[in-house]
Amino acid sequence: MAEKVFVLPGVRVMFHVKQEPQLPTALAVAGGRAPRQLWLQQAATAVDVYCADRGAAYALAAGLSPTLVVGDGDSATTAVYAEAEGAGAALDIHPPAKDDTDLQLLLGKLPQADLLATGIWGGRFDHLFSNVYSLLAWKQQRQSQVLLADDKELMVLLTGGDGVKVELAQKAKAVSLLPLSPTCTVTIDGVRWPLVQAELTQAKPYAISNEAVGSEVSCTCHRGSVGLYICWKE
Repeated sequence: MAEKVFVLPGVRVMFHVKQEPQLPTALAVAGGRAPRQLWLQQAATAVDVYCADRGAAYALAAGLSPTLVVGDGDSATTAVYAEAEGAGAALDIHPPAKDDTDLQLLLGKLPQADLLATGIWGGRFDHLFSNVYSLLAWKQQRQSQVLLADDKELMVLLTGGDGVKVELAQKAKAVSLLPLSPTCTVTIDGVRWPLVQAELTQAKPYAISNEAVGSEVSCTCHRGSVGLYICWKE
């Protein structure tokens, strides 16, 4: 079995994958909390950048040239859209009165790829909830690898049969498993309280605030869907 590796500042995420050839990697920048500019620059190395509304402002501020900007212009100025278009981005502009979120519209335009999504964290819980489950649905539809990350938080989305190894260059504040389906079965190692073929439920999500015991955490989702969540700062 091959590995698909995401190399980010301070962390390497290695998925066990069956696809041959492997999918390319895309970076989606949404309009939540802005990642640090240096982090975003490094995360965008050698990948195409796609932006949802205010995410375009984050990308441009970091010196990146988006391939596509999708949104309704309610959180990014017309000047940002004009600058992105001037840098070569295609624009897909929608009216604010719409059903889909900006990120959902962007996901509908993305090519087949493994996906790093940033600008996901921070702000309102309803936005985060929608972002997580929209990305999970996209992963399941595309049968790709998806992780949500910035310089403070990371979550790897895993569905039945997925396995991942995360190498940490700095000590994590917490390692948690978040059930994203009513039930899921997981194994996790490299933490103070490991689990083997454990069943987790959304009704009682107890597997939070675990601790990494070294520089490597590994996790397998045997059934259902789970988010492997790691944070470094509050």
